[in-house]
Amino acid sequence: MNVFTEVYNKSVELLKAPALDESWKAIEANLKTLLEDDGPNAGKAKVLDDLRDQLRKASKGKGVAKTAMAEEIIKASKTSAAGYQDRAALLKTMQHFHMVAKKGGQSIWVVDPPKAFSTWPYDQLAGKNEADLKTELAADTEVFGSGNRKMMSDSLQLARKWSADVQIKLGSPDAKTLEKVKRWFHAEGASAENVAATAATLAEGFKKIHATCNSSRVIFSDRPHLRASGTWDNVYASVNAADVMPVIYIFQVFLKAGKRNALGSIPKLWLCALTVVHELTHKLVRTEDIRYDDDGLKPGDSFTAEQALKNADSWAYFAADMVGALSKGTITKVLV
Repeated sequence: MNVFTEVYNKSVELLKAPALDESWKAIEANLKTLLEDDGPNAGKAKVLDDLRDQLRKASKGKGVAKTAMAEEIIKASKTSAAGYQDRAALLKTMQHFHMVAKKGGQSIWVVDPPKAFSTWPYDQLAGKNEADLKTELAADTEVFGSGNRKMMSDSLQLARKWSADVQIKLGSPDAKTLEKVKRWFHAEGASAENVAATAATLAEGFKKIHATCNSSRVIFSDRPHLRASGTWDNVYASVNAADVMPVIYIFQVFLKAGKRNALGSIPKLWLCALTVVHELTHKLVRTEDIRYDDDGLKPGDSFTAEQALKNADSWAYFAADMVGALSKGTITKVLV
């Protein structure tokens, strides 16, 4: 499996035919109502807590808790019947699926599998016998943890506010707004007509970004096989065209940027929000990674206005500049 949509769709298919142990029938039925065809139903999220509670209750008084929970998943999966590995993977996936925030019609979800998993649970557990399955299922230390899950929610909320503010300003751009459009997307000497046309394109794009930030289902996720490969260690985040739902994959650099200080605040939360905007422009506006901030984002001879308008970091830094999130030093450093 490559993307979360594949994991989600397989889970939906498995739940169409009840197959778990009798003691798990209520959880199984509620999981089916949670996983709707077009995404998770926030009104049914309680089943995820119920699932984790049932695992914890099953582990009480049975020695090592994580081992006892693994044994309970194995029991629930009915190893006497074919396909038990997939049923175990379903429960393991749901054990580490969290609804982090719900505000109005918006819900924010995080897929937070065990660090020990180097592939998605369905691949990790495929073909395992009962003994090996028990070892795998006992892994429970999650990649992100509750603090990082909350940070992801905060970054999305900030990106939502940015996109709303930018959308409003671009709807009726004043001279200051147009100057910032020119700053990030045009070389010196650009005509007022070209700058106005760019502003209109940006307005349409940020309308889509705000709608997605405010949508009923936004998912942050680990992407275990890429994390484990080590080749994505310098990547903040990514999206994939194969995901129908808005899924943003998070890597270690993003987590480091979102680290809280001793006072509990996140000094670089703006950078996390900027990253969310960057990734959503890929998904919604079909931008590319032509240049990053370290390469210099000022349009000129080697980086044209046309390229800037297709460049994800240009959109993201423009948004941050529009809402006053960038210091003068950052603007000077990036606009080279």
